Formats: sequence, structure tokens, C-alpha cells
Amino acid sequence: MAHRSVDVLVAGGGMAGVFAALGAASEGISVCLIEPSNVLGGQGTAGGVAGFCGDTARVNRPFAELVETLLQHDKIAPLNPTADRRPFDLETCGFFLQEQVIAAGIDVFLHARVLEAIADDTGTVTSVRVSCASDIIEFEPGFVIDATGDCVIADRLGFSTFHDRENVQLPMSLYFTLWDTGTRVDPFLPPGCPTWTDDDSLPMTSLHVFETGKVEVKMKVVGFDAATGESLSKAEIHARRQMMGLIYHLQTLGYQGRKFNRHVLSSVSRHIGQREGRRLVGDYVLTEEDVTHASVFDDAVAVGTYHLDYHWPDKVERAGTGITTMVEPYHIPLRSLVAKGSRNLTSVGRSVSGEQMAMSSYRVQATCAQTGFAAGCASAICARNGSALSEPPIDSIQARIESEGQSLDLSDYGQYLRHKIHIREHIFETQDAFDSCHASTLVQVRNGRIFAAWFGGSREGHDDVGIWLSIREKCLWTKPIRVARVRNKPHWNPVLFEDQSIVYLFFKVSVDGQTTTNRMRVSDGWETWWMHSHDWGDSWSSPEPLVPGDQQGRGPVKNKPIRISNGDWLAGASIETADIWEVFVDRSSDQGLSWEASEFVPMDRDLFTGKGAIQPTLWESGPGKIHMLVRTTAGYVGRSDSDDFGQSWSELYPTNLPNNNSGLDVAKLDDGSIALVCNPTSERVRTPLSILLSQDNGLTWDRRLDVESDDGRYSYPAIIPTRVGMAIAYTWKRERIGFWMGSVEQIPEGSV
Repeated sequence: MAHRSVDVLVAGGGMAGVFAALGAASEGISVCLIEPSNVLGGQGTAGGVAGFCGDTARVNRPFAELVETLLQHDKIAPLNPTADRRPFDLETCGFFLQEQVIAAGIDVFLHARVLEAIADDTGTVTSVRVSCASDIIEFEPGFVIDATGDCVIADRLGFSTFHDRENVQLPMSLYFTLWDTGTRVDPFLPPGCPTWTDDDSLPMTSLHVFETGKVEVKMKVVGFDAATGESLSKAEIHARRQMMGLIYHLQTLGYQGRKFNRHVLSSVSRHIGQREGRRLVGDYVLTEEDVTHASVFDDAVAVGTYHLDYHWPDKVERAGTGITTMVEPYHIPLRSLVAKGSRNLTSVGRSVSGEQMAMSSYRVQATCAQTGFAAGCASAICARNGSALSEPPIDSIQARIESEGQSLDLSDYGQYLRHKIHIREHIFETQDAFDSCHASTLVQVRNGRIFAAWFGGSREGHDDVGIWLSIREKCLWTKPIRVARVRNKPHWNPVLFEDQSIVYLFFKVSVDGQTTTNRMRVSDGWETWWMHSHDWGDSWSSPEPLVPGDQQGRGPVKNKPIRISNGDWLAGASIETADIWEVFVDRSSDQGLSWEASEFVPMDRDLFTGKGAIQPTLWESGPGKIHMLVRTTAGYVGRSDSDDFGQSWSELYPTNLPNNNSGLDVAKLDDGSIALVCNPTSERVRTPLSILLSQDNGLTWDRRLDVESDDGRYSYPAIIPTRVGMAIAYTWKRERIGFWMGSVEQIPEGSV
């Protein structure tokens, strides 16, 4: 028997194991990777699953290098955030994984599997015995990463695992490939193989048809236990019988209207595809609730982005496949990777500690690459520091993970399958603290946390009106709290804004005069106050005047400021007098400590009849090129543009957008398109409330979605860009604040 000491031993060379090894590989750290098959990649290569599921844009640097190499050779599909699966050539992928691992100085042992392991009284794994072809190797590891998919090492050592027995595990799938021969073939059905009469009775089948004539087939196999040798062997035998019957069916009767009578079997995956085996019982068990409610953890090391993918374990047909509920991005904590009671053993990939339904989401390859990489980084850092995984230096581990290109901020995720993330809700349903609410504002901060604020009280303009706040986290809104109340005068128009990890809240407060009318009396005047939070809303500074002594409404009047390319803040501002409304832009070059107001935007009063224009909303299309849309009394939206970072502005000009003297707001989305939320009507009613989309910097608006179209007052919207696309808040009949979040795919093409 050979003996070998190693800093980090990785058992299992699937996607989780490969990236665990790459995460561990660093200066002064020795890494060995063992794999039972003859190729690295696991389910993605030997299992035939030739497509990445999960967000492939934000995994880690080694994964990005793999994808870039595959792209250079046209061996992977381009990134499409609305595609569930990103296909790649599995044999090429296996080759590049091999080369990547070797280049990192990792020792690879193929045809190798764990026989037994030994741990001491502290839960430290001291020995792992491995068969490699005809050799026996005893590894003496500093840290062990179990990427077998079945918690083989944890099971050998007696650490707790979840093991769902036959007919309870998620079903397996066999992958095989057909090729078009160019001529009709003689169908062949071996004795003892099953037959079916129609598509509905077939085992669940997915076909990926290529222009080359290749057809990749995925066929569901139910009723077996992937973690038990005898059952897994029976599954392989059963699957190949079922496959031969399915091929015969495709050749003779076809599938979904297409007959494959020129195709023959060309290859079968090296082993059956497995969705589930054993799962670790870690210091934390990730729950279905965690996955479906965007949970956040202080010891986060990975981010899940895939929907629930629970296939009925006892039903072979496609009909009623299972549960495919889309989820918002969520954290996976290091505690779910570490074996409970161990100092140096982690389990990664589909074997992460979690409930079965949770596992149905995090088991996919892109997420497995994250959890594996995280375990590798953690093991290497602990090996270097002499610390244990039971007491990990989490700050150092997270810093290493993020330095390697993987974000742990949930706000950076959401583009993947964004069209399936669609939220429509009220921020609160009932509220005893106020009877009326209006003028909401939004901001999104770290980990997807969304703040909403509005003014509320007995009625707009009454002395009891204050500023209220609610926070959306874990997919739920907190109970509204009154966050600002300066004096016993009406409060107005809160505006939220975040810059450099500080959240700012601006709002207006009436000064002396009558304040019982429905709107602020011009003679009253109002002051702009502001406050800020350095801890993501857990605490706030005391309110202070934004520009001491001003009573004309400096700073943002309704809509969010923007941080432009030179670092300045620009805030759309306006003045209301009894007869005339004017708009201008306020600028701060020192994070709000001082402000400089522009001249009033020039306005032709023959075009903009009535009082004029107020409440600008701003966006920057290119360095120094700033644009505004404004609410007017002329029946249409006004626009002005600046080429000098907002120092000077063109004369306000009409757009073809109707406006009924109601508030509006704009957001520039990640793809460069401009989203406008408004009441697109010249009628006095404030319905519908709609999102309009422009692909040409606001010159035309060719897509529209009516968020609210029933009778009622739906007004004063706010809009912010998110990774999903956009989020809006708005006044719902003065009784509630509505919230909508979705992607551009929700806005129909050709709808205007």
C-alpha cells in the first residue's frame, strides 16, 4: 500500500470536485483529486448532462476561464439569461477541465474511489484509503472535500447523512445520442424491451435536436437508489432496456409529430445521470423556506439561482412532471458544507446539507461549481492558518471567494431566468397607523434588500403626516415604521438613494402657514431634510436640513438622484408657486454636503400652457449626456437634454407621451434600455398606470405594460433598475403602496 500526505484531498471529480480542487490550489497547498471515471466533469461529462444550469455569468474565475475557452472553440452556447440550460460539448469540456486541473498543479487519480476512512476523537479525518485501478493508496489529508455526490466519506465515518430510500429519491435520467444517417434505417427492438403506444405514455423524454443531425436524448428513469450499489446497478440495466424501447419508438412512431426513422444510436453516457444520493447533515440544514425566500447568511459562500426542480419520484411519464417554482437568488452558508462534528470534512455539490426540495435547486452544475470552489478556498485558508472548519475565519474565506470573481451579494444576481421572476404585491395590506399614503420611493441595496418609503397620515397635507419605511428581505416586507417626523407639520415626497454603501433618505417638511388643505399651500413653503444609514437600514441618523435656511425645496423633489459618470450627484428639482412651476437640477460633488442649483430649464410658455412643469426624472445615456422627463400641465410629458454633465439644459420640448399632470419616473436598465412608469393619458383620471420601454434613449416608446388598469387612482410611481429588470412602487388608491418587479420580457413587444 502506498502512503501519501496531502493538504487537501478531493474525492469526486465532477463539477463540484474539480472546482473544489481549483479553489484549494494555491501557493504552498498540495491538492489531490480522485475520480472513479476516466474523465473529469461528473454528471456534465460521464453522466451526459451537456448543459450548465444555474447562473453561469457569476460563478468564479476558474469557471469563467473554462467558459471562455469553450467559447473560443465554439463549444458552448453564448450566454442567454432567459435560457434554462447553456449547452456545451461534453467531450471537449472534459478535456479542458483535465488540462485546467493539471495546469494548476493538482495531482489527478482517475479510476479511483474511496474504500474507507478513519477519523480521530475530535472528528478530524486522518486517513482515506483509495483504490486506484489495482493500486491501494492511503492518503493522510489535512482537509477532505467529499464531492462524490453520495457523502461516501461522511457515511464511512458515521457522520450523519440524509438518505432517501427507493421511490423517494429524485429520479435518474439516462442520456444518449442519435445521429442522422441520411437514409432510412431498419428499426430494431431487442427482446424484453418495453413498448408504448403514444407520446403521453412514454417515459419523460427531452430531445435536443442539432442542425448537424445529432439528437441528444434525456430519458427519465424512476424507482432506484443512486447511493446503494445494488440498486444503482439495477438502474443502469433497466435504463438501457428502456432506452432500446424508446429508440424503437422514435424510429417507428416518432415523438411530438416527428419521426426519427433515419437516426441510429451513436453513444450512451458513461453512467446514468443521478439527481440525488446522500446529503450531508451539516451544522445548518438549508430548508425549502430558505431557498424560496431569498435567505441571507453571514457565512454565505455560494449563491443559488436555479428554480426548484422536483421530479415526481414515482411517475415516469412527462405529464405532471413535478415542481418547477422559480426562486429569487439565495445564499448557501459554509455551515451547510461542513460535516456536523468534524473539523476538516466538507461535502459539496448535490450533497450539501439541505432538505430534498432545497437540494432540487442547488444540485445543478453552476451552483455545484460554486459550493465546490468555496470548500476548496475554505480548506486552503484553514490549512494555511492552522484553523479548523468548525471555527473558520469566515471573513478571509469570503474575501478570497470574492477576489476570485464570485460575488456573494445577491443584488448582483437575478438576470438568469429573469423572465420567470415576476412579483406583484402590496407592501402592506392593512395599516392602523395611517389612513392615507402617497408618493412612494424605492432603493435596492446589498443582498437584494429593497427599501420603500412614502408619506402617510390621516390625509395629505395634515399635520400628522410623517415618513414611513418598510424593507423587503427574504421575499417579505417588514411592518411599516415611521422613520421621520421633524415637527408637527405635514411631511412630503420621500426620496431614497444609495451611494458607496450609504443609504440616504430625503423628504420635504412644511414650514409656517396653513397646512390642512389637500396640497401644500405655496405660501407655506417647505424645507428639504435628509438622513442616512450606514448599516443598510438597521439604524438612521437624526434628520438635518439639506440646505439650511432654504424653504424652496432644494435637492430631489420627488424622484431619485443619479450618480453620473464624473461622480457628481444630480437631483431633479422644481419650484411651485401659485401661478408658475419651474424645473431645475441640483448638483452635489461631495456626497450631499453642499449643493449647487442650475438655472431654470428654459420653457416656452406657449408650448407648456398652464403652470408649467415640475418633478424632473433623470438619466445619463453617455458620459456627460444627461436627459430629463418632466410632469407638465400641458397634456404631454416634457423633455430637456444636457451635453455638459447637467450644467446647462436645452429648452424644454414636448414629447409624444401624454401626461395628465401626474408624477412619473425613469430608470436606465442594465441592457441600456429606458423604462418609464407613468399614467400615459391626458385624461384627469390616474389610470392606467403603465411601464413603457424605449430602446432608442427615450425617442420612441414601443413596448407597454399596464400594471394597473381598473378604475381607481394609481399614481406617483417610482422605478429602479434591478438585476431582474426593474422594480416599481406606486400609490394604490391612496390606501396602500403597490409593488411590482419583473423583467423586460414581461413588457409585450409591439404593445404600443
